[in-house]
Amino acid sequence: MLTTLRNTSKNVILKFVLGTLLSVLIISFAMWGTEDLVGITKKQNTVASVGKLDVSAQEFYSLYSRQTEEIRKLLGASLDIKKSREFGYVDRALSSLINRALFNNEALELGLSVSDRNVKDKILRDDAFKDDLGQFSELLFRQLISESGYTEASYVEGTRQDLAREQMVETIRSSLIIPKVVENKLGEYNLQERAVDYVIIDSRKEKIGKIKEEDIKKYFEDNKKTFLSDEFRSAQTLLLDAKKYAKKSTVTEDEIQLLYDERKESLIEPEQRYLKQILVQDEKKANLIFDNLKKGDFTKVAKTNANLTEADIDLGWNTKNELPDEIVDAVFKLKKNQISKPIESTFGWHIVKLIEKKDRKEVTYDEVKNSFKNEILLDKGKEAVFDLQDELEDLLSSGSTFEEISQTLDVTLIKAEMINRSGYNENGEINSEFQDERILRTIFNQSLNEEGNIINIDKDEGLAISIVTDIVEPKQLTFEESLKDVKSELSKKLKKQKAMKKANEIQRTIITDKDFRNMAKKNNLEIKGVKPFTRILPDSSDLPIPLISKIFESKLNDLNIETRGPNEIIVAQTVEIIDSLVKDKKELNDFSSRIKDDITIDLLAQFSEALRKKYKITINDDVIDQLN
Repeated sequence: MLTTLRNTSKNVILKFVLGTLLSVLIISFAMWGTEDLVGITKKQNTVASVGKLDVSAQEFYSLYSRQTEEIRKLLGASLDIKKSREFGYVDRALSSLINRALFNNEALELGLSVSDRNVKDKILRDDAFKDDLGQFSELLFRQLISESGYTEASYVEGTRQDLAREQMVETIRSSLIIPKVVENKLGEYNLQERAVDYVIIDSRKEKIGKIKEEDIKKYFEDNKKTFLSDEFRSAQTLLLDAKKYAKKSTVTEDEIQLLYDERKESLIEPEQRYLKQILVQDEKKANLIFDNLKKGDFTKVAKTNANLTEADIDLGWNTKNELPDEIVDAVFKLKKNQISKPIESTFGWHIVKLIEKKDRKEVTYDEVKNSFKNEILLDKGKEAVFDLQDELEDLLSSGSTFEEISQTLDVTLIKAEMINRSGYNENGEINSEFQDERILRTIFNQSLNEEGNIINIDKDEGLAISIVTDIVEPKQLTFEESLKDVKSELSKKLKKQKAMKKANEIQRTIITDKDFRNMAKKNNLEIKGVKPFTRILPDSSDLPIPLISKIFESKLNDLNIETRGPNEIIVAQTVEIIDSLVKDKKELNDFSSRIKDDITIDLLAQFSEALRKKYKITINDDVIDQLN
């Protein structure tokens, strides 16, 4: 495993000169500015040269492909280089790699280096190289770096450079000191808490009476272009299903045993405890509660003495790693139904009751044999699909039809005649073969007779490629054809208007009445309360973000109105404003850390601009244009 690391020197010393780095930062800040440095190079395997380092075409295309994958999933088709430039995806990928190279150049110049051990640990901890059970997979490692255009040696060296860069960045961050007065002012603003009462007016419940015929016709004429028939398409799709090829594969006992041996340690279920807990901040109160528990029910005492609900005290199943260090030993020594004495931790005083326990359990070979067998079969099916993909692409390039490819490769061919975006035909019947959302999306984003891109389907356990053979464009519906939809849309609009009118009347009433609860009762509305929340940690009541912004701009007892979804209007009253700076040290420290992160990002952006002036950058546009 990781032969390059084993064969390289074991005596590399980690060197990190803080003073030098900070001196460079000071000099660099004097040169802040923006400058485009674009040139042309003839190195056909390089998209950019940055100082002493090159950005390879494969490296660029790998990152560019990952960044545009989400767009491909949305559109059902990939963007060509020309459109990607227009939308900024090329610049985004290139800028990211150039910035990395800039910092790596600076790390090299400062003499920063990283040990083989640290590089190896970095790779072994990378989630991208872990299997389903969280274990490092050498097979997966080699496969992924190969697909990204790396050799083992080049990937190891790239990781070494990245670690040196990360050390430099962390030094910049750790050197930041935020003045206490600034921290407190920002804390007062961002950690201020507000509580609200609110009502929801559901427009669907509003009564509007019978709609006049002339109003219906007018609404149709005003919104005519929105009332169209469905677009229908016919298509063919080649489907490479890993499960199909898995059924044709075989698995030996040795293969299953090998997988079990690799994962045996991770399959161990640690001992667990099902717990209930009363947590308070005061020792005297904790002792009082403990005394009351000697003669009272745990849940009742928690409710009476600590104002806690059943949900508040139920901790469920816990391992040792899931509990505060201060209480672990005491908790795991408890007998069933035994209650601990108050135990102090950084979170407060804990009183814990043991409900049930589970001993440490090792999963046997026989217990996982079948699931491991199926996993290996599916992996082999995926490998078969991966192998077939190359042959499929070759046949497509040679001009073979989908029918011919299906017969040649024994690949499933599915057809659809005149289906809409939901997979229904003109008679309203579902096409069961075309229910994968990604296939449907692809079909409706392709041109006529255009081959789409190969896409992942079925939980990424298969591949598909489609071609559109016929398109029936949407047509304008007549008033009679769309009458039902017109009535429905107009009804929704009128109900929404009536609901908004009611919300505005409530707001006007409160200005004089000032009794929000009385108003809610008169309008048969249920008042809901929201516990205090902050700007940076909004409440969990699903209040819309625009409403939360209004709440923090309003005064005590002010009312704010905002829509939520297509049918709901919320009227909220600010009932409490807590201006005092949060006393919770952990929360304040967390906030300070977030401020430091934001400042660090700005600082690194400016440092990057300084490095752009320090190191020569050339970009090979010709190579980028050829990547399609």
